[in-house]
Amino acid sequence: MKKINQVIAVGSVDGVCTSAAVLRSLAPGAGIQFAQAFTVDRVDPSAWAPERRVLFVDLAVNNHDASMTMDFLRRITDAGHTIVGVLDEHSADDWREAFTAAGLDFDLLEIQPVSQDLGDIKSSGALLLSIFGGEEDEQTRELCEAADAGDRMDFSTHFGGLVNSAVKSKIADDSRRVKLARHFAEHREPDSEIQGWIAEYEAILRNHDAIVDAKIDLGDGIHLVVATGVQVDMTSLMSRLYREGARVVALVGEAFVPAEKQKRELLALGTSEKSLDMMAAIREAGVNPLGGFAQKVNVDLKDEKTALAAVRVALTA
Repeated sequence: MKKINQVIAVGSVDGVCTSAAVLRSLAPGAGIQFAQAFTVDRVDPSAWAPERRVLFVDLAVNNHDASMTMDFLRRITDAGHTIVGVLDEHSADDWREAFTAAGLDFDLLEIQPVSQDLGDIKSSGALLLSIFGGEEDEQTRELCEAADAGDRMDFSTHFGGLVNSAVKSKIADDSRRVKLARHFAEHREPDSEIQGWIAEYEAILRNHDAIVDAKIDLGDGIHLVVATGVQVDMTSLMSRLYREGARVVALVGEAFVPAEKQKRELLALGTSEKSLDMMAAIREAGVNPLGGFAQKVNVDLKDEKTALAAVRVALTA
């Protein structure tokens, strides 16, 4: 582990906490960078210090475009670096295929990925714990356990809760994740900067309270809320509304419209029911959605009544 000096990690709570645990075992000065399977094309290995020994943390093969991952592997080795480990639980077979397609020997990896559907290891944190084999210190173990819980959307742990709250108010800012991983590799409690980030998220949660208090029950399990002009954590807000009885959440607020390449006010419809295809129902009603998929659909506000009527029919069918 101490030979590793470059970490590429996914920015989930699992990825950040596992990375912090990894950094505790590395020599000082190791590099760390965050990316997603679909953003590795933006990582420039030629900009790293020479002869990096690279570990991937919680990074899966891009399942929509495996060639992007293969190209990433080639760019790393072409820049003179060595990939020594893949600390990932998504699919060992996908990684083997990617390494083979990139002309690299998967079996030379000193840390190998696993497939979560074939065993008990379900997160990168759990995989790292299995590698340590009980020889880890208390904080390393706690970080790995927080990572494992975070992979199941459980942020009730000490480190998982801190990391989740600290990134949510500026979710796209990977510099926060770098700071969090480095800080919690050495410290148990947040510093003043991290506390400030957490305070920002607490303000967002207060926004949620006001939004939920003003919700309108439209019947048939459809709850209408308005979030225009306030910052929200959409995942957390929608989950709360589902827990409080909504089958479908109709949220008026701002969202990015891919076809228009800008954010604007619209109606976002969401459901946690996997069998409910709102996209199909809304299209059948003659509405052209602005984006989304079966359980999450954005529509123009002028189409609100038609879209809600279509969803109501689908709910009561």
